[in-house]
Amino acid sequence: MKNLFSLFLLLPLFLAISCKNVDQALVAQIEENIASMQAQTGDYDMNTQGIVNFAELVDTAPEALKNDTSSGYAVLREKVTAVRTKQEATVIEFKQVLGELQAAAAEYSAGKINTDQAEAKRVFLMTRLAAIQDLLGRVGQLNDEAQTEYGKMMAEYRSKTE
Repeated sequence: MKNLFSLFLLLPLFLAISCKNVDQALVAQIEENIASMQAQTGDYDMNTQGIVNFAELVDTAPEALKNDTSSGYAVLREKVTAVRTKQEATVIEFKQVLGELQAAAAEYSAGKINTDQAEAKRVFLMTRLAAIQDLLGRVGQLNDEAQTEYGKMMAEYRSKTE
């Protein structure tokens, strides 16, 4: 019972001391950064699924198209496979870096790192996240180009087979 009483007396004191070492504006900024990035993970997952679906569609192309070396199918399939692989790996990396940002916020809030270290981690990780977002945008553009190319390829194939 004495321990419980001591805990209730000392807990507010510890919280007050630890709060003095934590810049609440920085905590709010990190939380805002995390929320902003988390909001995008659903879009990235949806884009990844779309790319996976497209890759599966390309795999189901007619055998005659696949075997026609002049159609460009083999090159397109390689491109689509590379886009799929890059998208999946990059989304995984995005989530890992976001997890690192969340861990840095927790470390800072717990007093394990100081304000300068927390800010340095935030800037570094947000820079990485921005670069990953840019890469995901470029991967999406490559996928769009591949879809257009596949559409033209299928239209040409259909016109030859009719």
